[in-house]
Amino acid sequence: MNTRPRDLAVVLSSQLRAALCLAFALGFLPSPALADRTVVLVEDGITVEEESAPGRTLPILFGTTTMKARPEEIAAWVGAVNTYVDWQHNCEEARVIPLPDGSHLSYNRIGSPWPVSDRDVVLRSTRKNFPDGHIRIEFESTDDAKLPVPSGVVRMPRLVGSYDLTPQATGTKVVYTVDSDPGGSLPAWLVRQASQELPYKTLKNLEQKVASGPPPKP
Repeated sequence: MNTRPRDLAVVLSSQLRAALCLAFALGFLPSPALADRTVVLVEDGITVEEESAPGRTLPILFGTTTMKARPEEIAAWVGAVNTYVDWQHNCEEARVIPLPDGSHLSYNRIGSPWPVSDRDVVLRSTRKNFPDGHIRIEFESTDDAKLPVPSGVVRMPRLVGSYDLTPQATGTKVVYTVDSDPGGSLPAWLVRQASQELPYKTLKNLEQKVASGPPPKP
């Protein structure tokens, strides 16, 4: 067949577009979200990453590690609100808020170094169990409880995150994600500090608690 150069260019252009579409469909091209994620700390088997989000004071934070425990054993501590002050980084107060329908929320107060005001938040948590043993615990800020804000404290406008607990041969892969808007204004040094310390210290403390046995009853 005798193909002119212009016709050949059109054919090649069409084939290239088709190949790119197929690559996107099959997930061969990197997603923008993954491309923007940056490793900020690797220590004690814990990897901390951050992902910048437009218009956000804090980046989205990710902490990943493997714990020598079953997902259920880790989930027991994550669900024990009465223990948060013992392992969640900078948690100064945590308590359960019962609701009339029998469900409950949790109240958390997060300490901040002077002269920055403490933050507090009311959270609703949900747990999903999967047939393969994977457990996902999600939490999200809510104003359903209508709690007054204590003097000298800033109520966080948004806090969304999760604990993904995936069983593996060596234990459980734990991925802790936090996406927050702390409200007010924060100094740049505190933002940088939070980007590393929050996921790292929370996961390290949680691992130590899980290794100690089941959580105490409230």
